Amino acid sequence: MKKRNLLISLTIIFWVASLVTGFAASDRELPLLVDDADLLTISEKEILHAELERISKEYKCEVAIVTVKFKGIGRTATEYADDFFDYYGYGYGKNDDGILLLVSVLDRDAAISTHGNAIRIFTDTKLNYMYKKFLPYLTNGNYSKAFSTFVELCEEIFEQARAGTPFLSGKRLIVSLIAGVIFALIVTGIMKGQLKSVRFQPAATNYLRDNSFNLKVSRDLFLYSRIDRRLKPKSSSSSGSSTHVSSSGRVHGGSSRKF
Repeated sequence: MKKRNLLISLTIIFWVASLVTGFAASDRELPLLVDDADLLTISEKEILHAELERISKEYKCEVAIVTVKFKGIGRTATEYADDFFDYYGYGYGKNDDGILLLVSVLDRDAAISTHGNAIRIFTDTKLNYMYKKFLPYLTNGNYSKAFSTFVELCEEIFEQARAGTPFLSGKRLIVSLIAGVIFALIVTGIMKGQLKSVRFQPAATNYLRDNSFNLKVSRDLFLYSRIDRRLKPKSSSSSGSSTHVSSSGRVHGGSSRKF
């Protein structure tokens, strides 16, 4: 009887401990998709939320989208996005790695906040590239397409970071390669055309003019020496991400745009 009671007690203790551990592992209070502005249909929300969950787990970096009708007075869109990320517990792992897109409809503001490892992954150059891709859809009111494009771009950049390849979109890479080949062909064609009058000469004497070289006096003279001193440049961050501190005192990357 005592052994049975002990077994039951231990079972309850382990069950409670597992619940506590489960809650402690994720302190996020809201889902990855918060559509307070009601911009999406129910089916669009389900599909988008599933994609956000999949990508966040796949790359161990939370990707979130938040929409509001009006962000209020007194805070910029970037500050609002940072605070939403911090105070609602977003972020994956001990460093709270994550990226959050905020859209404020009446303000016509879009802001991206990054934290943890996402600051290094989503550099300023990559964020500018992302804005150029999805902002036109926001401007036209095609919110579903804007958000799906944002998610696709996040996955594209995650893949490039995982592979360790420099950031360059597929289309831009193909265009750059084609342009490089065409430019090389043009240059070599011009150089080849300029050398049509040149013929191979078997003897070096054919390249010398008669009486063009006459050495009479030869001596070495030391004139002066010169030493240039230059300051060694200080090392700077090569991450390419500008950062700022949120109201909670945490470091964030990101920026905002009008649409």
